Order: sequence, then structure tokens, then C-alpha cells
Amino acid sequence: MKILELKLPLLALALLSSGCASIGKGITEAILEKQEEEDTRICEIKGEKFGGIKPQLEIANRKMKLLMVHGVGNHLPGYSTQFMEKLAKELDLTVTSRNVKNIRLTDAKGPERPLGNLRINRYLNADRTQEMLFYELTWSEISAKDKEVLSYDNSGEQSFRRAEVNDLLKKFSNDTGPDPIIYLGEKREDILSAFAQSFCWMIQGDWNSLPDDVQQSCSTKNVTPFYNDSYAFVSHSLGSRITIDGLQHLASKLSNGDTANYYTALTNVLKNKEVPIYMMSNQLPMLQLGRSLPEVANQPDAYCNSDGAKYGERILRKRR
Repeated sequence: MKILELKLPLLALALLSSGCASIGKGITEAILEKQEEEDTRICEIKGEKFGGIKPQLEIANRKMKLLMVHGVGNHLPGYSTQFMEKLAKELDLTVTSRNVKNIRLTDAKGPERPLGNLRINRYLNADRTQEMLFYELTWSEISAKDKEVLSYDNSGEQSFRRAEVNDLLKKFSNDTGPDPIIYLGEKREDILSAFAQSFCWMIQGDWNSLPDDVQQSCSTKNVTPFYNDSYAFVSHSLGSRITIDGLQHLASKLSNGDTANYYTALTNVLKNKEVPIYMMSNQLPMLQLGRSLPEVANQPDAYCNSDGAKYGERILRKRR
């Protein structure tokens, strides 16, 4: 014990005499030297090649429409701004609309039931020949009410008793952990309705026909923009599950619901449309746990090949 008492003051004295500058210099030099080392790791890319968004933008008189669907955790409108601006820069879309349009989503069957927020940005290239509409769905307010039951965990009465790192982990788990559970419950229909409403606004028309700063449900009957324009989805985490389920849910409603001309036309356009889904950090196998297995699986030839036995029952022509 006496040896420790002698050594600790000596260590402190050594640190003080050497000064913070020398410590900082040593750390900085180590970082710079590390950066100068040659990276000998091999970059390995697997999977089929894909053209990305740029070729779709270059088709004359065709708009590119992207829908972003977030994953677990609380999100506020505008969460995708960094991703969206980087994407626009890579696509050389240097002109943006001065205003951003916001639609408070609601369902025609229950207008008092909020379904989140849809935020739309418009980007064009310098000569206005290429246009991208970026739709950002924020659905987390649907699950926020259910998560309020855990708010006592974040109160000062409870949080100050935890170690700081434990408190941070507790807040993170309370924010993200419940969402997959809530999605499997009664709020699943609301979240899928939010996706369906966002999809409806996507195919509704062009920038000028979109409303702004309204709480409104989409009820378009015009399938022409959907036929003419290009579409893609960008999803993250639970958002990938929502996107897949949302498309499946939409297809089942179309096939089992109204047989009017609009729905027939929309179904036919879907079957002949290629819609890529760009997934980031998705956990689809984990999110499948506890659920019934899909009715159709491992039958790509039957559904995807033009000479397949069930080609007429496909949802989309191709999904990448």
C-alpha cells in the first residue's frame, strides 16, 4: 500500500512536468503516422452490378421519385437531409426548389388518426433537363405514444441513479427496442397506411400538383404519372421491413379490392414496373422471427420469368 502511495504522486508530477502539449503532440503524430501507412487490405465487392439512379434520370421527360423510409427510433422531419444532399451532389443536381413541401398524412377512413409526415424536396440539374423528387416519410410519431409508457425511465428520479454509460444505453434501448415490437402489434396497420399514403402521393403527379402544409389523405385516380416516371425506395433498418410489407399489402388490396378502371390500370403498371429498393443496415431475417413464413418463397422462375406458370400473378416486373 505504501508503494502505491509513493508512485501515484510521482506519476502525477511526471505528467505535470511534461505538460499537456507534449501529450497532445504525441497523439497527433501517432494519428498522422497511421494515416501515412499504406492500406494493404483488399476491397471486395459481391453481388450483381446495378446501374443506380443516374441512368433513370437521363431518360428524356422522365422524373425520378425516391421515397425514404426510416427505421427504429424517434425521427423528426428532415432526418434524411445529409443523405439527400450528398445524393443530389453525386447526381449533379445543383438546383433545388426554394421551398420544401410538407404533408401531414392521414387516412380517408379515419381523418382524425395522424399517420406521420411526408416531406418533399425537388432537385434539378443546371439546364433543368433532369429532375428528382425526394419524398421523406417520418412514421415514428405513430409509435411514440406507445413508448411514452417508458418515459419514467428517463426521468431524473431514475436516471441519476445509473452510471452515465448505463443511462445512455437505457435511453437508446427505450427509443429503439420497442419499435419492432409495436410494429408487430396493432400499430402495424397505421404504419403500413403511412407507407401506402406516401406511395399514393408519389404517383399523384408532378411538383406543382402537390399540396403544401396540409393535413390530407391522398386519393389520386391518375395512373399516368406512375406509368411515365421512375421510382425507387431507400430504407433503413425496420424501414426495409415496412417497405417490403407495404408493397405486399398494397398489391393484396389491389387484387382483392375495387375492380374499377383505376385499380386495374394501377395493378397492370405495377406488374410492368422495375422498382429498386436500396436497403441500408436492414435486419430482415431478425425482423421475420416470430412471424408466419411467407406464403410464396423460392419460386423466382415461376413468378419472374415471362414463361413462368405464375408470371401473371407477380406484383412487380422486377425488384432489385
